[in-house]
This record gives sequence, structure tokens and C-alpha cells, in this order.
Amino acid sequence: MSKTNYEEVKKATYDKVEIHQLINFDKKPKNPIKVSIIMPVCNVEMYLRECLESAINQTLEDIEIICVNDGSKDGSLSILEEYASKDERVKVIDKENAGYGHAMNIGMDMAQGEYIGILESDDYVKLDMYETLYEIASVDNIDIVKADFYRFTDQDGYLRLYYNVLSNNDECYNKIVPGANNVDMYKFTNTWSGIYNRKFLNEFEIRHQETPGASYQDNGFWFQTTSSARTIFYLDKPFYMNRRDNPNSSVYQTNKIYMGNKEYAYIYKFLEKNPEIKEKNINYYIFKKFDNYFYNYNQISGELKKEYLLKFSEEFKESYDKGEIDRTLFSESRYNTLLRIIENPLDYYEETKDNEGIKFNVESKEDTIPIVMICDDGYAVPTATAISSMNRHKKKETKYDITIVAVNMDDKHIRKLAMLKYPNITINIIYIEENEFNNLHNQKVTNYGVPATALIKFLLPEMMQHYKKVIYLDGDIVVKRDLTELYNQQLGECYAGVVRDMPQVLYTKQIFGVKYGRGYFNSGMMLLNIEAMNNDNIKELLIETKRTLDSKLMDQDVFNEVFGEKIVQLPIKYNTLYVNLIHSKGKYKIENIDKKYKKLEDIRRDSAIIHYCSKDKPWKYFDVPMADAWLEHYFRSAYGDRKIVRKSSKTIEEQGFFNGAIQYYENSKKVYPIVFHYTSLNTEEIINNLKIIASYKESVVGYDIYIIYDAENNIPKYIFDKCVGPNIEINYVCIDKMIARDMEYSANGKLHDNYYRMVLPEILCQYDEILVVDGALINKDMGLYLKNSSWDATVSILKYGDFSFWNSPVMIINVKKFVCNITKFKFFDAYNDKKCANYKPTNAIQNVIPKSSMGVIDAWYFAEYENKQDAVEALISSVQNELNEKSKKIEKLVRENEQVNKQLTDKNKQIADKDKTIERLDKELYMTRTSFSCKLGLAITAIPRKIFRRGK
Repeated sequence: MSKTNYEEVKKATYDKVEIHQLINFDKKPKNPIKVSIIMPVCNVEMYLRECLESAINQTLEDIEIICVNDGSKDGSLSILEEYASKDERVKVIDKENAGYGHAMNIGMDMAQGEYIGILESDDYVKLDMYETLYEIASVDNIDIVKADFYRFTDQDGYLRLYYNVLSNNDECYNKIVPGANNVDMYKFTNTWSGIYNRKFLNEFEIRHQETPGASYQDNGFWFQTTSSARTIFYLDKPFYMNRRDNPNSSVYQTNKIYMGNKEYAYIYKFLEKNPEIKEKNINYYIFKKFDNYFYNYNQISGELKKEYLLKFSEEFKESYDKGEIDRTLFSESRYNTLLRIIENPLDYYEETKDNEGIKFNVESKEDTIPIVMICDDGYAVPTATAISSMNRHKKKETKYDITIVAVNMDDKHIRKLAMLKYPNITINIIYIEENEFNNLHNQKVTNYGVPATALIKFLLPEMMQHYKKVIYLDGDIVVKRDLTELYNQQLGECYAGVVRDMPQVLYTKQIFGVKYGRGYFNSGMMLLNIEAMNNDNIKELLIETKRTLDSKLMDQDVFNEVFGEKIVQLPIKYNTLYVNLIHSKGKYKIENIDKKYKKLEDIRRDSAIIHYCSKDKPWKYFDVPMADAWLEHYFRSAYGDRKIVRKSSKTIEEQGFFNGAIQYYENSKKVYPIVFHYTSLNTEEIINNLKIIASYKESVVGYDIYIIYDAENNIPKYIFDKCVGPNIEINYVCIDKMIARDMEYSANGKLHDNYYRMVLPEILCQYDEILVVDGALINKDMGLYLKNSSWDATVSILKYGDFSFWNSPVMIINVKKFVCNITKFKFFDAYNDKKCANYKPTNAIQNVIPKSSMGVIDAWYFAEYENKQDAVEALISSVQNELNEKSKKIEKLVRENEQVNKQLTDKNKQIADKDKTIERLDKELYMTRTSFSCKLGLAITAIPRKIFRRGK
């Protein structure tokens, strides 16, 4: 289309219906307009003020807000005029009704901004939306910048949030993408969660279809912009609030269902007009068209449903015949559904005619267990961990409907929690901006570290009124069983099923809750009878009681006061305060809890819910009871890719009461922890290794040194501290609390000498791998070897002969695999099993980590150290065999040498005898030559004598 023709199209839009008035269009802005916000308005007076307030209060001031009143019959126009009179940036186009597409086109045609934003008048946006998006877009002149968004309902005064991502592929986020080049960027058809470069829209002549009504007309604009854009930026932060409780919204108008078909016909014409765009995007067009039609089909009922399906089938059969359907974009099940609709639409209709569509309002589901949790930013990670444990231990067929009450929670945490995807688990978010009960608690009264957010529990009867009963759970828990049995507990007319607060109620003298007797319960798990609580208006009674009750606890005493005797006491397994039980085991007898329990280990194994209700939180301290179980589920949670740093609970006195914050491990360089286990015999070994490590000035990796010891060893820290260099920092970790804690798991009350290796992954969970050196000297800098090698095995060992987990002088532990495979618990199970021969831990560990699954470390980097007795004995045995073979060879050589020596001796003797003979003859010759006869007959005998001597 030529420029002249495009201007004519714009003029036709302007002249299509009568325009009654233009307000503030004659006012000149102080600065160039950065973003023009287009707001179509039609009979939305109920929501319009909230929408306008969110627009005029944007942190980006250089905006214009073009409100197009499309023939409203209510008070919408009066509201627009009111706001326009107070803010010149609010501009009003008052015209006859001509549909959503016409309102959007005329608004965009009159816009002056560098970028265009779209704001539906029954929605609203966060105040920093347009500034954030514009700052990203303007740097590189990006065609489209969009952000994630919320769908929401406002029911009973509570905001229920449904987080929506623009793409399921994280690779599409937070960077400039050269056009929509994959199906993940075609997930949502919304047009309003971003901004568009106005020059880009004009260049490609992108407009809305101007059909009557307000249904589906954003689909065409969405596909045109997405398929045409040369640069796109997706931001993983939500700004736009998309309402889903407006009964007049076009998404609920099923009588306009064929408008979707018309819109996709409009898109197809655009593609045919732009062949290059069509070639790249026709497959995505078909894919999204199927999504749209399939969604529409499930929204309608009766004969209209059948009629629609036949039209659906006809259109897609035509696309199939043209070869426009890309099989790879569809899942197998959806592609099979498409083929069935094409080939046998009537059969498919008979099977699906009673299907119901997607609903955004909350409905009680009889076959689902409702669970509610309260969470702020500090408890986002524990809550995600708790949900991970629920998924891990529930039965496959069990369905959980989990509602998270998010109090002042940051969007990044809401995104994480809302996007949790587990089979048969749905996540709902109720957002509360501020805690209206903050002032209810007397700050002069100690609250044992319980935050004020706990008082939100008083609102649960109202928030969850669509259920008859719900399970309330604190976030500091691990669920170890399916919760169906708990939910099915009969409550009758009682307000709740609860568990006594153990072990406080078992003390000779109770610490708190004295006035409530031995039935005093913990409020961290309650099976709430919502119906009974609402019938008796318990919400108001809870609030009023809190105002008047002098309680050291935030909410617990209040529930005990109000519920009184209208409770059902449940077994301890549904709210096991295991930390408290361990810490207080000297103050009570196990049999006082339940006759079936003989020891604490029995309670741990039987527990359905472990509750870390003390200040000793497992995400802060590695040596509190059952912290190992929490860590496993943390690694499996949505936050498990982030490394956390935990300390010993010995430091708790220094820090005061727990504040809920989690410490993360941040290090850009690859760092390996090297662990030495100190005993009184290996001081020299550790010092020598520290000196060797200190010599690695140019290592390609970093090393964190940890020296593990227990209280029985008086560790000479001052000696080791002398080895500290520019690249060495020594950390000392005492494991006596770990030993005392895990002794509960051992049937015979004993732990192996090398037990410390079992707990290293818990202590050093911030690392991917742990290098243990115990009975060896480090020969060379292992940097490249560690960095370039794969340590996928749970444990890798250094093999001299038949070394295993317990006696390898060097080993590398894969932290996440070791923890998630519950290696330590499996070991204790095997060790305590009577079938395990002689209860030897060596046998047990081989059952848990068989040799076939162990990795091997290159011995070239290490030398055996002489003071490690078990390693030395094995090494001596190996070397002795080699020496024996060499000795046999030496003995043979000696024998051969002796024979040679004997031969040499004999030869030398022969030579000596000859020398003596010659000496004797020489003497005789001399005597003869000096005699008279010799002199007399010298002339006659001289020649024969010479000949004789030469012959001799």
C-alpha cells in the first residue's frame, strides 16, 4: 500500500462515525512525548477511575493518555472529562460506537508518542511500567518491548493473582531477540503488556480490524506486530493487571464466537500481502489459530458447539491440504486431536460436547484437597520447599489446590511460586498489599520470633469460604506423607482438627499455654472447618480477642482461646515439632506422647508433617534436627538452583532470634572446598597440605579450606592459622552437634569413625562438589583437572587397591546427588537392618553406594600419607606383593652373580698359580746363570736355553 493510500485508510477511520468532541488535543506538551497510552472506553465506569489513576501517576511523566470513548451509555464520559480537566496529558476522543478496533485505530492515528502503549479501561498497570519499558526500548530503538503480566480477580476484597509468562522458554527473556523466531514467542495473544515503536507500526501499516463489537480484535494486531517485528524484548517482570472478574468482558461473550474466525481471516490477508512474513510465520499462524479455535470450542455449548466444530474442521482441512500445518509445533496429543477434528468432526463432537471451558473464578472441587499457606518475601523459599515436599510424597492420584496468601511479596517470588508445575497440584495466589493487623500485637510482649503475617490466619474463613474445610500449613515444614488421610478427619461441629504443642504440654511445668491445659495446640497446622467458623463469625472473634488478650505469642494463644473445646485432637504425626522434641527430650518420657512410640526415631519415621517451629530454622543451620530432610526438598524446589550458606546453630546465641532471611553463596569464580578431618594424629599431614595449596599462586580455580573436627579434639587452630595465605581462608566446623543429632538414627548408638563424610554435603551445601583429603598429600595443583572433569557420580574415590567410600584417602562428593538420593538415610536404614551382615557400616554403605556407581579420581595428583593407618596398611599390602616379585628376581640375579664370582675366583687362582711357577723358574734361572758351569759353557749352551724359555 502506498503512503497516499495508507493516509486515506486513516482518514476513512476518522470519518467512519461522528466524533462529538476532542479534549486537550490542542494542548502542546512541554517535552516530546515518549509513550502514547491508548485507552479504549466503553461502559466501564466501575473500573475506570482505578485504571486512570494508574496511568496519570506513572513515574514516566512524558506521556499522553488518549482515551477513546466508544459511545458509552454509563458515566464513563463524565469521569474522562473530570480527569482531562485536571491533567492536560489526558486527551479524550468522544465518538459514536464503532467497536474496539475502530477505537484503537483512531487513538493510534492521533498519537504523537515515540512508542504506543495499550491500556484496557477495566485493567490497570503498576506505576513504573512505562518508564521501565521505555528505558529498555529507547536505547536500541526496539520494535516491541513486552513484560509478563497478571490476570486477576477481586473477590471478597482479596486480589487473586494468576501469573502469566509471555514465553515458556527462559531463553526468550531479558535480551533483544531478532524477531519472533520460535513458537515460544507466540504463547500469549495479548497486546497490552508492552509498548510498540510507532514508526514500526506505520512502516508495516499495522492496524486493528474494524469489525463491530469488541471481540478478538486484538488478535490481529498481536499477530501482525509479533510476526513483523525485527527486534523484540521480553522482560520477566509483571506490570500489567488484566481483570478477569468483569462480567461484561468480551472474553465471556460466547455469542460472538465467530469473531475469532473473522479475525484470523484478517490476519491471513495481512500475510498474503507480505509474502516474506508469510513464509516465515505461516506455521505459527496455523498453530495459534488452532489454539484459538480449540479454546473457543470449549467455551460454547449446545447446537452452537456442533456448528462451530464443523466450521473449525472445514478451515483446517483446507490448511492441511495446502501443507501449512507444521507437525513439529504440536504435541502428539494435540496433533492427534487436530487430525480427529479434520477427519471425523461429528465423532469428536459426541465425545466432547459436555466439556466445560476454562474458568477464572474460584470454585470448590470435591475431589481436591485445599491447602492454604501464608507467605512473605522471607518465607518464599521455605514455602516453595514445603510444596516440593508435598509433591514428592503425595500419591499420584491425589490432587492439591494450594492457595498462597502473599503478603507484600515481591513479583520475583510470586512468579516463582505461581509458576510451580507439579502433576495434580494447582497454585493460587491471593495478594495482600499490607498487613492490616500489624498494630494488633503488643510489641512490648515477646513473640518468640513469629512475624505479624501470622495474624492473616484470622482472615482465612473469609478468604477460603468457597471450601467447607481446608488444611492450613505454616511455611517452615516438610511434608512426608500424602495428606488425604489428614483431610478426611471428621470435625463435626468443631472449628478445627489440631495437634497438641509437643513437648511443652508434657513438661512437669508448662512454659506457655498454661491456662489452656494439656490440650494446648500448635497453630502451625490446622484442619480448619471453614463452614463452622463462618457460621459463628469466628473471624471477628479472633480479631477482637487479639486486641484484648495479653499473649506472648502472635496468634497461637488466640486460636486456643477462641476455639476452646471445639477442637479435635489429631495424632502427633500431623504436626511433629521434632526440633522441640529433640531439644527437650530430658524433660519428658516418650511413652507420655503415645504408647506406640518407643524412641524419637519412631516418631520421625511415622511423621506426616515435620514442623520446624523453633528459631532453629533448617535453611539457616545445618545441624538442627531434620535439617537434612529439609535440604533434600530445597534442592528439588523452584529455588534449588541457588546455593544457600548455612551455619552451625552454635552461632544462634550470637545472632539472637531468627529473622527468616536466607544467605546465598555468590562467587563468580569456580571454587572447590577442600575438607580435612582433624584428629590428634594428622596435624602434620594437614599443615603440609595447606603449605602445598598456598603455593598455587596461579590456580585456575579457587579453594576454600574447611577443617572438620569434633569436640573431643582440642584443635590447634593457631598452628593452622599460620598457613593462611593470600589464596587460603581456613574455616573450622565442629560437628559434635551433628553427631549428637544423628545418633538418633543409629540402632546401636554408634557412628563410624568416618561418619563426618556423610554430613559434609549438608554442611557445605553451597558447593557443587566437595573434595575430601584424608590420608594423602596433594602433589600438584588440581585446578584444571577439577574444572574440566565431570563429577556426575554421587561419590568419586581414589583407588589404591580396593578402597571404598569409608577408606578412600581422597574423594569427591556430588552434593546435590548425595542429598537428593537421601544417601545418609539409606545408609542408616541399611545399617540398622538385621539382614545387614554383622551390622558393619562398610557393608551398609556398599548397598547404598555400590562400586559400580562410584567415580574414580586420577591418582596422579596425590601421594599416600604415611600416618593414615587404614590407608597405609592397604598400601603396604599392595606394595609388598610388588616387592616379593622383585625380591625373587633379585635372588635369581644374586645366584647368577655368585656363580660368576666363583668362576672368576677359580680363574684368578689359576692365574696366581701360574705367576708363582714363573717366579720360581726365574729364580732358578738366575742361580744357574751365575754358577761356574754356566760361565764355562756359556758360549755352547746360550741358544738352546733361549729357545727353551720362549717355549715355556
